[in-house]
Amino acid sequence: MVETGMKLAILGAGNLGTTLALMMHEKGHEVVLWTVEEEVWSSILSRRENPRYLPGYKLPEGVQVTMEMEEALREAQVVAVALPSHVVREVMKRASPFLPRRSLVVDFAKGLEVETELRMSEVIEEEIPPDRGIGVVAISGPSIASELLHKRPTAVEVSSRDMERALEAKEVLETPYFHLYPNEDLVGVELGGVFKNVFAIGAGICDGLGMEANTKAAVVTRSLGELALLGEALGARSETFRGLSGLGDLIVTSFSPYSRNRRFGEKLGRGLSPEEAQAEIGQVVEGIRATLVARRVAQEHDLHLPIVEALYGVIYEAEDPRETLKKFF
Repeated sequence: MVETGMKLAILGAGNLGTTLALMMHEKGHEVVLWTVEEEVWSSILSRRENPRYLPGYKLPEGVQVTMEMEEALREAQVVAVALPSHVVREVMKRASPFLPRRSLVVDFAKGLEVETELRMSEVIEEEIPPDRGIGVVAISGPSIASELLHKRPTAVEVSSRDMERALEAKEVLETPYFHLYPNEDLVGVELGGVFKNVFAIGAGICDGLGMEANTKAAVVTRSLGELALLGEALGARSETFRGLSGLGDLIVTSFSPYSRNRRFGEKLGRGLSPEEAQAEIGQVVEGIRATLVARRVAQEHDLHLPIVEALYGVIYEAEDPRETLKKFF
């Protein structure tokens, strides 16, 4: 049985990392937030607020914040990775010398490494010492941070190569409103969280073009089929994509007004360039890089994925979104 009062280090003080800090402090854990952003560090330290990523929410004095990796990880029993996927390897390389033996690394980042097509759990495993007994766990599913802050019932999936460590993460992180369901399909759990971001951009394009329910429902439904094909090609179980980390995450990311990927697509549909849309959002849009990987996987496995191909055209080849929408069907 995992006790409260454990030390949790959260790598990344963005929207999700700050939300996790508030949730876990309330549960009774000792929490330290690590960030590379001096502005964020300074604001939390002086004002107990993270106005860049989570304005309007005060962090209790008990939530520590640091820019020093060694300080963050000292005696940490659980390390939550709440980072953009493209910096996970770099950060874990820095963290590796300081990870305590038998600690648990819980990955919330949703992405594939573009150069290697490795999932985030695989990236993390490559960077940590194999002889220290460190467990790596992945969490994915429909979990908009603002809704967690308001204690709206939320359910996600947790997975690992070692399901005992996944169950340990469930005990550490679960709250009365944040439910973790174990799923042995680690590949599928991670890939659902990766590729739903691609298709949420397509859903957002529908919004930006002023399409109504018929069109968007069709696009999201057909997106689920393409998502499953991508996942199965990479070794996932098809049934996983009918669950929380597949269909569930696709729905919330395609429809939530807080979804960065959906908002990015909406701005494309309204005529902004990818660069302009990204600049207006001001935070990482994971679906941009994920679209690049999805198209490459489709080509490597000879998959017919018209939505992926069309989105690649809009993002990387400056194709017109209104014309591209016709290719979704």
